[in-house]
Amino acid sequence: MGAGAVISTVFRDVVVLYETSDGFFDVLENLNQGVSYFDADLRLVFGNKRCIELLELPEKFGKPGTHLSEYFRYNAKRGEYGEGDIETLVRERLALAKKFEPHVFERTRPDGLILRIEGKKVANRGFVTTYTDVTELRSTQNALEDLNKHLDTLVEQRTETLNIVLDSTKNGISLVDRNLNLIVANQQCCEILGVPKQMLKPGVHFSDIMRYNAIRGEYGEGVVEELVQKRVDLAMKFEPHSFIRERLDGTVIEVVGRPVEHGFVTTFTDITEHKKLEKGLRKANEQLESRVVERTKELVAEKNKAEAASRSKSDFLAHMSHELRTPLNSIIGFSDAAISEVFGPVANTKYKEYFHAINSSGSLLLSLINDILELSRLESGKVKLQETIFDPTIPAHEVLYSLKNSAEEKGVRLKCNLNFSRAKLKADQRRIQQILINLLTNSLKFTEAGGTVELNIHINSNGEAELIVSDTGSGMTRDEIKTAFEPFSQIERNAHVSQEGTGLGLPIVKSLVSLHNGKLQFQSEKGKGTVVTISLPTERIIKVN
Repeated sequence: MGAGAVISTVFRDVVVLYETSDGFFDVLENLNQGVSYFDADLRLVFGNKRCIELLELPEKFGKPGTHLSEYFRYNAKRGEYGEGDIETLVRERLALAKKFEPHVFERTRPDGLILRIEGKKVANRGFVTTYTDVTELRSTQNALEDLNKHLDTLVEQRTETLNIVLDSTKNGISLVDRNLNLIVANQQCCEILGVPKQMLKPGVHFSDIMRYNAIRGEYGEGVVEELVQKRVDLAMKFEPHSFIRERLDGTVIEVVGRPVEHGFVTTFTDITEHKKLEKGLRKANEQLESRVVERTKELVAEKNKAEAASRSKSDFLAHMSHELRTPLNSIIGFSDAAISEVFGPVANTKYKEYFHAINSSGSLLLSLINDILELSRLESGKVKLQETIFDPTIPAHEVLYSLKNSAEEKGVRLKCNLNFSRAKLKADQRRIQQILINLLTNSLKFTEAGGTVELNIHINSNGEAELIVSDTGSGMTRDEIKTAFEPFSQIERNAHVSQEGTGLGLPIVKSLVSLHNGKLQFQSEKGKGTVVTISLPTERIIKVN
């Protein structure tokens, strides 16, 4: 209920109570509004305490019989009516009061209090005036007005920003309400859909846009209104949808729609170039698949040829090894007999030198043939490990003992550090011994007199078995390391070092380590020696008490 309605009700109740009730004054004293009643002579009949409080009057002004002019004069003197002659201001207000005309106005007091003052004539008996404090009400109204203005400004700004954003995107965007009336559509909608700008103005109905498209044949042949109604019926379901439509000019559009609280948003994306690229990629992929099939056939044929060649090589090497080893064994055996002078002394010592040379060359050739055959078997996958559980320090000591004389003759110190207590190794003992022989022999070969070759066997911090062979020899560069692991490769290092051998030692070691699922690390620096570390996995460590 508004303030005016409340005041009118108060007037009515005041008159009724005055005429019919003895409790009239008690009721007025408890009102939250100020009430005054002046008689026909403009003398106060009654003024409640709230009236005195709101007008900030001395208590004496609440005394019945006080003339209205006294109130006007008091207010004029304290500046309630603004500047001017006091008596003039009083006379002007008295003249108005004597008319006994209904009046309503608001007055802002010097302290900022806003009073709504409403006076009504009481038949032949003066008039009743109510005073209502509307300061808070007016403050709230003003705040609401300011807020509305601010919100209007924000809406305008955001609408402008939204329009800029919508026009900046590459996609067409439209929004319709629940009645399918267009709310907004950006410029890209017009360009992508190929419709005039006026067709996408706010308020245009969805059916009008569909009709425009149907008339120009965008939806194919058919009765225009039937084509339109079909699309209107689908739109009225407000269900999410996504489809691709190819326009008459060849443009391909992706249309995605989704319902929102008050309508439906649709985006239109020109995917013409994307479809062209997709088609090109599909064609290229088909060509690539065709080439892959052809190349696969070629590779399979080449693989079959390589496997056949490998089998032929292996068969040839096995056959040749057998054919060569038989006469070589005879040569070595006969030369041993001649050197030992089994059938009597050799008269000419020169012949004895020749026998030693024949024996040495035959033994070397037999070793080379064995290495070639071994690598061939490793490459063909014919080597199977004969695993047992053993103490790796045993074959290590055997290898070191076998190389002791060679090291002493060359003046190289042979060291070992074998720490494999409370554990054994599950591996092929003969192959582990073969690995150690190849590595230690290689280190002795390239370490000059005064140098050191060391073998270290232990369990590392990761629980792996490590076999480490290190030397202070001539060392290698990175390129030389790479070459060293290529079969039949020889590295030119020191002119004083014998280059006998096939260059198969390291490739054989690498293959044997791989058969044991181990890892091989090769560290070397020119002039500073070499360290070869072989790590065998933890599952090959057998703990013992």
